[in-house]
Amino acid sequence: MTTRSFLTTFAVVFLSAGSSFTQDRVNDPTSFTWNPELSPTGPILITVNLKNQTAAVHRNGVLIGTCLVSTGRPGYETPTGVFHILEKDADHHSSTYNNASMPYTERLTWGGVALHAGGLPGYPSSHGCIHLPYEFSKKLFAITDVGVTVIVSDGPPGAAITDGHQLEFKDGDAGEIDWRPHDSPDGPVSILFSSADNAVLIIRNGILIGKGEAHLKAFAEKPKGTYTFVLDGWVNDPKTGETVPHWHQADGPHESHLLRSASHMHMDPRLRHVIEASLKPGTTLVMTEDPLTEITRSQPGFQILAAGNPLPSKQ
Repeated sequence: MTTRSFLTTFAVVFLSAGSSFTQDRVNDPTSFTWNPELSPTGPILITVNLKNQTAAVHRNGVLIGTCLVSTGRPGYETPTGVFHILEKDADHHSSTYNNASMPYTERLTWGGVALHAGGLPGYPSSHGCIHLPYEFSKKLFAITDVGVTVIVSDGPPGAAITDGHQLEFKDGDAGEIDWRPHDSPDGPVSILFSSADNAVLIIRNGILIGKGEAHLKAFAEKPKGTYTFVLDGWVNDPKTGETVPHWHQADGPHESHLLRSASHMHMDPRLRHVIEASLKPGTTLVMTEDPLTEITRSQPGFQILAAGNPLPSKQ
């Protein structure tokens, strides 16, 4: 995997609905941007924002595609959370809704939520799935694999501009940890932190492989909402001389006054060690103020659905 240099002067700007799409695109919801040549290789991250009905695709931390979407209408709301592609079917038909065609389906839950080509009326209209423009869904299907991380959030629209964040993992009090790396030896890694639960989860290739207690320190106030970061690589901290992970923001409210200064996530030293050993360029870090509800469709809470814990199939 090619490591994207984080010392380059190339500045990538991650645009949200208010600034990503010109009025022409709003008038034509089937249009999209697609520039895979900007980052030909590396782990893929897909983000979906329910508030502004947009999706973005990042590869190795670089934005390569954006589009408008249509998500679940009232009564069939698309759940928020961190999901992983569980199955792919280019010619899928619904077993629930009159054999409806769902081209280029990428299943996110065993309960029926998926990314696929579908109608785009300009507002939430689906039964819970995430409708994409047909050509966009075809291109996305071609570059994704089972296990790719998909983050669905409902935070307020706002441009998230790439910026360096030196969020460090530090030793804290000893506590109970659960570490099962052999459940998923390889694949993209997602790290999730909930300030509501003071908990951190580690997911690899869609499988929960570790969890433990963690506490965020050094913020004047805890960030509000849900934020997604991608690991660029490592840099030397000029104050301590230590090598620390270097992140940039890929999704969520842009509140640089909360995120720009270094902060510390304190946890059991054993958990810190295994997390740091799992980090690779392209690793995803999600910070949320919501509770983490594991393997569930219940509300409220930021849901974590993993391939190793399927729900009953409905679609």
